[in-house]
Amino acid sequence: MIELPFDLWWKIFEILPPDARAQFRTVNRLFLEIARRVQYRNLVIDGYGKRTKRLLKSINLFSLGYHVQSLHIQPWAVSNVPSSKTYRGPGGRVSSVFDHVHSFFDSDYPTRRAEALVGKRMRKQIQLVKETAKTLGFVQEYSVEWNVDRPYHPEFFTAFLSLVDVSPFGRTLTKLSLKVPTDRLVCLASVDLPALEQLDIQLVTMSLSERYINDCFDNFAVFVNNLYDTLRSLSISSTHISLNLNLYRLFYLLGDFPHLHSLGLTIPYDGAHLSSLNSLQSFIQKHGRTLQEIKLLCNRSAARTRPNDPCAKYWIQRTITDIFTFGNLSNICSLELALRPLRSELTPFLNVLASVANQLESLVLTDDALTPDEVERVVVVLTCKISAGANGGVVGYSHLRHLAIRLQYLCLFTVDLIASKLRSLHSLKLTFSDVRLHHYDEAQLSYAYAYSEILRLFYAELTTRWYSEWKLSSLAISECPYRFEWGKDMEIAFTKCIPTLVSFKVFSVTS
Repeated sequence: MIELPFDLWWKIFEILPPDARAQFRTVNRLFLEIARRVQYRNLVIDGYGKRTKRLLKSINLFSLGYHVQSLHIQPWAVSNVPSSKTYRGPGGRVSSVFDHVHSFFDSDYPTRRAEALVGKRMRKQIQLVKETAKTLGFVQEYSVEWNVDRPYHPEFFTAFLSLVDVSPFGRTLTKLSLKVPTDRLVCLASVDLPALEQLDIQLVTMSLSERYINDCFDNFAVFVNNLYDTLRSLSISSTHISLNLNLYRLFYLLGDFPHLHSLGLTIPYDGAHLSSLNSLQSFIQKHGRTLQEIKLLCNRSAARTRPNDPCAKYWIQRTITDIFTFGNLSNICSLELALRPLRSELTPFLNVLASVANQLESLVLTDDALTPDEVERVVVVLTCKISAGANGGVVGYSHLRHLAIRLQYLCLFTVDLIASKLRSLHSLKLTFSDVRLHHYDEAQLSYAYAYSEILRLFYAELTTRWYSEWKLSSLAISECPYRFEWGKDMEIAFTKCIPTLVSFKVFSVTS
């Protein structure tokens, strides 16, 4: 056998298909160990079929739990239909007759029997998952995800949330991601996770009352505040199906986290889930000296159960304006902001960018599509000299390394602008649905040429460029929404004009 380092064999096994890994694992002990690590490091439990039962039982039987580093559970619906084995044989036929007789005299008997069957199956399935979890001593990432489009059993969420308290991986867990019914979060109040650094919570309250939700927050905040010594990243999100959610109280209850470096908040764009910005702004400001990354993003509007403040839709603009005006966020190096409301004035965002331009390393602007002129305004702010002191001395330039923006259309002007002004950029992500040669005569071009001809002219013109001073190494663009396929031609054109480009990707736009 060729003598190769363990890490190299590991990389090879990672890219092998499962069937090939199964064949190689019989070669020797080294290959068996690597194959098992690759196979079991990410354990996903999203149902209770034969495959899942075999998998969990094999982990228990052969003591394979130490390979698992990531555990993902998506609770499933338990069937109330008896299996085909139930009525087999003489005993099964007697049971069938017994059930029919009971159903004749008691109309509620079938319902009670179905409920009892579901409960029995749930207890059996939970028990197997718990037994497996007790063998997992080195899990670093754990996630429980609720598919809100399916019926669910609250007992599953209670049991799976308690795994972090009864399993040995509660001592090694560094990342916890939860999308569970909000009333289940109370199970975490007494849980201690001494190594947890990253907490991602997606709140789903459905039609729970605001008072009941606040009571749940009282318990959940106890759990979060117990992460005082370790928490480095906190992400909170909510969706439109949370009708009476008000996050004001949650941020009011959260304490100080001396090592908090990243904060993310995603709520409906109309701001309906924040009755007041005071608690959010206070939370950000008291962590101003440690925060390095802030993400304020949006999703679709929520149904309103109470009158909404007409200015609530400006929650991102108001939040960033206040915290960067009155807070000391001297360590911020990454910003991800939704430009909302759509087509609103960019000035509040530009003022914030100007205040941190000399320290930003990553900037992501989502939702609103920018015109070439608006992109130029953003770039000018990022590349302007920062002055300070009585003499207005130059402090420095932007250190931006990553940029992601949404464009109304891609044109040569925008490419030239970014290449010439942001030369230190290492990675760039562009989302757009149209391509034009220039930003001043697109209407004439659309009538003068077929779209395929415009694309051909764009590629031809782009390949005449040579961005020798641009340090860009990674470029990602969105796929064409029409019947044209521009990915391959874009890759050829950009590779020719950017000498440092080593990675080119085309991604799909889901929203």
